[in-house]
Amino acid sequence: MVVDYFREKYRIIIMNLQQINVKANATGTLFLFYKNIMELPVVYIDACRMEVKAGASKLIFEESNVVKDPVYHLAFNIPSNKFDEAFKWMKAKLPLLFIKDYDGYVAEFTNWNARSFYFEDPAGNILEIIARADLHDHVDEPFSSALIRNISEIGLVFSNEDFDEQVRGFMQNHDLSYFDKQPPMPHFRAVGDHEGLFIIVPEDRVWYPTENKRSKLAPMEIHFSSGKNKGIFARK
Repeated sequence: MVVDYFREKYRIIIMNLQQINVKANATGTLFLFYKNIMELPVVYIDACRMEVKAGASKLIFEESNVVKDPVYHLAFNIPSNKFDEAFKWMKAKLPLLFIKDYDGYVAEFTNWNARSFYFEDPAGNILEIIARADLHDHVDEPFSSALIRNISEIGLVFSNEDFDEQVRGFMQNHDLSYFDKQPPMPHFRAVGDHEGLFIIVPEDRVWYPTENKRSKLAPMEIHFSSGKNKGIFARK
């Protein structure tokens, strides 16, 4: 009640990415990855769809051969005081992506007051574990997958043609604002807040921190809320 009062008084709008539906060419190896490596609850909805539960968010993979090797970017929030534990936990399981900018495996986003590391799932999707100090989310228990709070970022790609107009229209249609920690750049826009962000880039941009994975216009459906407003972004 007190939190809701302050949010209303100071117009604090919280963005949540509630459900994200994406495509995959084969879900079998993804099922094992998210169950055994990320240790998240995973179930098959039917013969072609599987659901991953990541804290307060759902990630649904639908098997499809319509799009060849779709690549998505997703980030997961964890408590800010558990970053080092999470890094060791995941590094023991699989290779992490080297970040050239930092000459190592940890990105220090000082403007965002956040730290993150990256890796890939078997489909080549670029995954990120991020700890955001401004959320003041501290816990005492040892790190485990149960402390993955939610999906906090999803990459959203628009075509190069009329990129600015498409971004502007998307934001206006859903009454969204730019992330106050990240001024918009010509080929990079962050829309939302620490709890939920659309990472918007034009088609054929190299996904950070890779050097060769380029953004594609891939099918997706995103169910999200911003304050009291609910929205759906769908691309077939």
